[in-house]
Amino acid sequence: MTLSNHLVRAATGPDPYRWRAGTFRVLANALLVLLAFEVVSMVFVAAMVVAGVPDAPVTLVELVLLVAAFVLVRWIFVLPGLLVVLVGIEYVARRAPHARVLTGVVAFAPMVLWELTNTPGPFPSEQGAVLGVTAVLFAVLARLPAPKGLGAAQPTPEPAVAPR
Repeated sequence: MTLSNHLVRAATGPDPYRWRAGTFRVLANALLVLLAFEVVSMVFVAAMVVAGVPDAPVTLVELVLLVAAFVLVRWIFVLPGLLVVLVGIEYVARRAPHARVLTGVVAFAPMVLWELTNTPGPFPSEQGAVLGVTAVLFAVLARLPAPKGLGAAQPTPEPAVAPR
């Protein structure tokens, strides 16, 4: 095998439209969404603890145990629905010319739904803010395929070799 053949094979790489690449992107996006949501939630909780929330005499150990249980339950119940949504985003992102905008709209849907169903509470609720910041992070950092025909990676042609 010559060096030129090796470079051509490395340049073509795996097809980004195969099911394995799509599965990897869906799982990476699921991990990204859940981790972004946890980080944003923890930042809001830390800000509330620093600000001194009234009527919340919680020790650090109780807070850590509560957060660990909350995260575990959230991952167990939210992950199946999240995977269905991410598979849908993966399917549509392959065909849509502006996949990142579509992903942002889908990511903001939970925030909008939360704010619409949270009628007796204040309009910009803390949970709505957490969902909104998570939506922005996900829309910016999500792994999305390039639409077919629009900037998709094309295999580089093998260099011509002059006959001897």
